[in-house]
Amino acid sequence: MITVLHLAGSGGWAGGETYLLLLARNLDRKRFRLIVASPEPGALVENLRAEGIETYVLDMDPLGSPVPLLRLRNFLREKRADIVQSHGARGNVYARITGRLARTPVVISTVHNSLYDYPVGRLRKSFYLALDRVTAPLAHCILCVAESHRQELIGRYRLPPEKVVTIPNGVDLGRFRAAESGEQVRKELGIPDDAPVIGVVGRVTHQKGHCYLLRALPMLACDHPALCCLVVGDGELREELAGLAARLGVLDRCLFLGVRRDIPAVLSALDVLVVPSLSEGMPYVVLEGMAMAKPVVASSVNGIPEVVEDRVTGRLVPRQDSVALAEAIGELLADPKSAAVMGRAARRRVEESFSSEQWIARLEALYNDLAGRGRTSIEVMARKNCPVARP
Repeated sequence: MITVLHLAGSGGWAGGETYLLLLARNLDRKRFRLIVASPEPGALVENLRAEGIETYVLDMDPLGSPVPLLRLRNFLREKRADIVQSHGARGNVYARITGRLARTPVVISTVHNSLYDYPVGRLRKSFYLALDRVTAPLAHCILCVAESHRQELIGRYRLPPEKVVTIPNGVDLGRFRAAESGEQVRKELGIPDDAPVIGVVGRVTHQKGHCYLLRALPMLACDHPALCCLVVGDGELREELAGLAARLGVLDRCLFLGVRRDIPAVLSALDVLVVPSLSEGMPYVVLEGMAMAKPVVASSVNGIPEVVEDRVTGRLVPRQDSVALAEAIGELLADPKSAAVMGRAARRRVEESFSSEQWIARLEALYNDLAGRGRTSIEVMARKNCPVARP
């Protein structure tokens, strides 16, 4: 049995944490022992323990101190993992250093989003980038969830192409089904059956670009006076966004729902899913919306164009462009038949390339290769043109 230890980026809930929960539910427990270490308590720890996963809280503070490095090194030695896979900027740097100190056979760094797009100050970002660049050679493999990230790392870090692989995220097609009705959610929220409904789902942070959707609403309201916009998720900008909606005169069209656990039901209530992000990796919400056969209007950033094909499975628009966002959403709302065709094509696209079964098969193949053949297995995969390295 191969022991795989994951070092989570946080204990909260975002794409990296969704990745770990899907892993817990899909990884073959007969062949792999899964251990997760979180830097803090939170929803991730609770959900993983509910799945029966061996989960620990391992304090990674203070940043820049040798104390968390020593703590993590000792933890890796104790657990005797065959593979350590890390997530997030801090987790990747720490795992590379301590994995080598603890003599862990395989160290995998996971890139969920571009470090160049991290929403931190200039000096702090420069510090993160310097640490990431210096420690990257210590990883045996760098796993990217989007090909755009792989190309960026190869180009900017001058990493050997055979050392960086892409395994795109996958979605549970059994949970996100196109046949699900949104009638119950609309009734709960008091939305008329014939009212057009759009929505954004995710953390309420600057990166997710909510403000650009809100600024598009006055333009959309001219042609769609009954329009309703659902804002699903929570974060530090929630009150600020509510204030912006009030100043724009669209607060009465917005429903700030906070965190919801019934995301498939919420998505089913939408006519159009909007993803106005400034940066992304391979966002689960895009895959989930497409699996629900919903047309997606999204910013053309990072890994999103690898999933959404403009005017085929949805619409792509420039980031930070409220006018383009309003035009794309308006086109879909004005032509429900075309929107439905795009939605069905979106479902087929996910079925063909982005199911959780395909994702876990690629990931397990990578684990087996790395654990069985050590560092040279990445070069072997490259010579054989393995589909894990080129999905």
